[in-house]
Formats: sequence, structure tokens, C-alpha cells
Amino acid sequence: MSKFSVTILVVLAFISCKKKSNAPAFACKGGVADIQYPCDDIHLLAVVKPQELQGLESTDSPTVRLNDIWGWTDPMTKKEYALVGLTNGVSFVDVSNPEKPIVIGKLDESNISAKFKTLSDPNYEACTIGIGDTEQSKNIQEGSTWRDHKVFKDHLFIGSDAQAHGIQVFDLTKLRSYEGTFLEFEEDALYTGLANSHNVVINEETGFAYAVGATNAEVCETGGLHIIDINDPKNPVFAGCYSDTTPPRRRSNSAYIHDAQCVNYVGPDSDYTGKEVCFSAAERSLVIADVTDKADVTTVGFASSPSMSYAHQGWLTEDHKYFLMNDELDEFNLGRTTKTYIFDVSDLSNPTFVNFYEHNTESIDHNLYIKGDYVYASNYVSGLRVMRMNDISSAELEEVAFFDSEPNIYSNPNQQFNGTWSNYPFFESGVIIMSDINRGLFILQPDFN
Repeated sequence: MSKFSVTILVVLAFISCKKKSNAPAFACKGGVADIQYPCDDIHLLAVVKPQELQGLESTDSPTVRLNDIWGWTDPMTKKEYALVGLTNGVSFVDVSNPEKPIVIGKLDESNISAKFKTLSDPNYEACTIGIGDTEQSKNIQEGSTWRDHKVFKDHLFIGSDAQAHGIQVFDLTKLRSYEGTFLEFEEDALYTGLANSHNVVINEETGFAYAVGATNAEVCETGGLHIIDINDPKNPVFAGCYSDTTPPRRRSNSAYIHDAQCVNYVGPDSDYTGKEVCFSAAERSLVIADVTDKADVTTVGFASSPSMSYAHQGWLTEDHKYFLMNDELDEFNLGRTTKTYIFDVSDLSNPTFVNFYEHNTESIDHNLYIKGDYVYASNYVSGLRVMRMNDISSAELEEVAFFDSEPNIYSNPNQQFNGTWSNYPFFESGVIIMSDINRGLFILQPDFN
């Protein structure tokens, strides 16, 4: 064999080894990953079970379920972390090596029940849909189906519904102290101006948080926008309130908002360029409010659709021209296929419903996010669905990939509020993290153009 031939063989061997080392742990092949998970162009890198998220062995009996998920990238180390909501706290997972995630530790939920004794009264508003018995959980001051959180200035802000909790503040740079042993963390601050909240929305450009669904509070307990100044993260301060009962909702005289996205507006409506605007999913309406002046928040416009059952959550396209929204009860109530609502918000005072994007599944949709031209939707028992926005003005979306973490219960009508709760597609690495209510944290790698 010539020296030239040997060189070629060595190069080919190197290339072969390199390809093998870059292959995902559980590649999506033939429409399935790891034998059991239906998929298309999304690979499975790892799963962290609920037990492991608490620092327990994977063989132990599970004692928690998952809910919301968010991500944080350490600006100093560039490590990427999954911030995983549990029914009794938040777990922190280093996913920098996504095939070998490291559970760093856990922050238990707060304990301020004594301050809000009125929570024993089951008549206050809270989220009454989805999994969990809300009426029972209102009378239990420990644990909740609902826990949602966001990040600002390397701090995590955590709210919880159907229990006295407040807004926990946690300094994420503490994660750097991990040396191989599971850590039990404590909160750095606790905002006690409210008891319950369904979600915490943050505009990172202005440093204001908007607690939504806060129906038991010292002030601003309408369930609308409970506004908090978090520019000094460890010293959050009440800043204002927004409550408008005009837009259609499930209950008369209600100002309840379930979720929102608040931004410094850069869209086509020049009347609001540079102003701070919140786009809220408010049960049966999309509600748009100018929140620039926290002492004088005003409704700009609202829109709905005749078939809307429960406007749950939504996200703006990056040009702020369209708002895509989930309805958590239309599939459940009307027995129809999954639908994503699309609103034209190019004129903020006159938003209009464009149409539905109709999925080829019958599952309930829950949370969606938009990155570039793609929509990343967590649709409970049909999993993560990724759509490309081909012509959003005509509601033309195209599914380009999916990953189903609950393949065995899709056809069971009694388990429609299971499967994936949410996802986070914003890591620079391209890795997607996804929470499955019963199965744990899924770390995924998209593989589509």
C-alpha cells in the first residue's frame, strides 16, 4: 500500500470518528427516537427524570411533577442552564454538555402562607383549568400545579398560582458554586405584595415585571397586570396596576389576564414606537395596553374570535406585526383539531383576527414561542411542534419538525392535560429544553433547515 493510500485511509477514519462523536445520543431515525418517542427532525440528547431534578435516584418513586421551564446563560462562563419548575420548587440543570446534563440543585418554594390567611377561602379567582384540582390546592399552603418564572439581570423571578407564595428572587450566579454535590438553595429576596400569580412577565429592556393572575394581594388583586420595578433585583418594589373589565372574558366584570408579553414596541404603528406595550392573553381576548406610564396604564385595543374558549398564552413575531396565541380549551370544549390563533397587530388600536393555523393533531395547545421565522409550540400530548411561518398574513404555517414526549397517552381522553408543558428555544447553542409534566426534562437538538 502506498504512503498516499495510507494517508487517505487515516483521513477517512478521522472523518468517520468525528461524525460518530457528533451524532446525538438518541437520533431521530425512521420517525422515532430512543425506540419510544415519535419525532421528525428533532433528536433526543438526554432526559432528566423528576426524581433526579430533586437530587434523588432515578429509581426512587416520583414525588413531583413539572410545569414551566426557562433558560439562563451565564455571561461569565457561557454555560447554559435549564431552570425547571416543579410542583414544590425550581430545579437547576447545567445543560452545557447537553448529552450529560448535571443537576446542580434546587430552590424550594416560599412559605408566606401566614400573611395571606384569606387563601383558605376557596372563592378567590385562580387558574381553574388544566391539571390539578384547584379548589383543593387553594386550601393547601404547600405545593402547586402552577409555577412560572423568568430571568432579569442574572436573577430568577418565580411566581406560583393557587397558593400563597409571593415572587421569589434568586441570584443565578450562585450556580457557579457547584462542586459536585447537589445544592439546596435559599431565595435572595421575596416580594410579598401579592400571594398568588399565574405567571411573571418581564420586559428586560425596562426592568419591570408584570405579575398576571394575581387575585390575592395587598394592592392590585384584580388579576390584571400587577407591576413591579425589579431594576434592583433583590429589592423589588410595587410600581402600578392595570385593570380593565371591558374586553370579553369568561366571567363578567373580570380583569383577569392569564399570560402576556411586554416589549419596547418596534412595530409598524408609529403612534407607539419606542413605548412599552403589553400584549395579554385574557381568557377570551387579546388585550393590548400601553404601560409606559406605570401610574396611568391605558388599554390601546383588543380583539377576539367567536370560537375562543380560553386565551392562554402567545408571542409576537419579531417585527411586532403579528401575535400568535394558544387557546387552552377550544380543542377540549369543541372537540376539534389543534389550532393556533393568529392576530394582525400592525394597528395596535385595531387588532384583527386573521385566521387559525390548523395542526394535524387533536391535542390541546399550551405555550408557544417565536424565534426568527419559526414557532415552537408545546402542545401537551402531541409534544413539541415546530412550524415555519411561510405567509403569516394568510395564516400559512408549515410544520417542519416535532418531538412527542408522551406517545402512549395521546388517545386517552382523560389525560389531555399531560405531556409537554413548555419549551425554551432561545439558547445560542441551538439546544431546546422542554418540560414534560410526568417524565421530566427533555434536552433536544433540532435538525431542520
